[in-house]
Amino acid sequence: MYIEPTTTYYKGTSQCTKRARFLLLVEDENRPSGPDNFRGIVRMVALEQLGHWMMGRARVAGETIIVSGSYGADGLVKSESTAVYNKGTDVPRELYDAWNKGGGWNGVGSEAEAMRKWALENF
Repeated sequence: MYIEPTTTYYKGTSQCTKRARFLLLVEDENRPSGPDNFRGIVRMVALEQLGHWMMGRARVAGETIIVSGSYGADGLVKSESTAVYNKGTDVPRELYDAWNKGGGWNGVGSEAEAMRKWALENF
């Protein structure tokens, strides 16, 4: 999810966005999912339409992370390596609960503004 305004434009018939700060939600792929395995990372990301999806990439801990839509995984949390996870910042439990109950499907839910505010304050 972009945490600051970015420009949308078209390249041929494909929609694109210019690079801007983007909030990724990640979990360590070697640990169980849940509120204790839930971190945020902000990186510069540009998205480009690929079929029906907006796709891009981010660099974290020397790795290239494929990003798709909101939070990097179409509104869900991305399972990533421990090295990537360790670069993140713990998301507060109340934001995890808001995300979990936010109603987003293939995108952000009602928690979006609170997540954006938290990301701007912490990154």
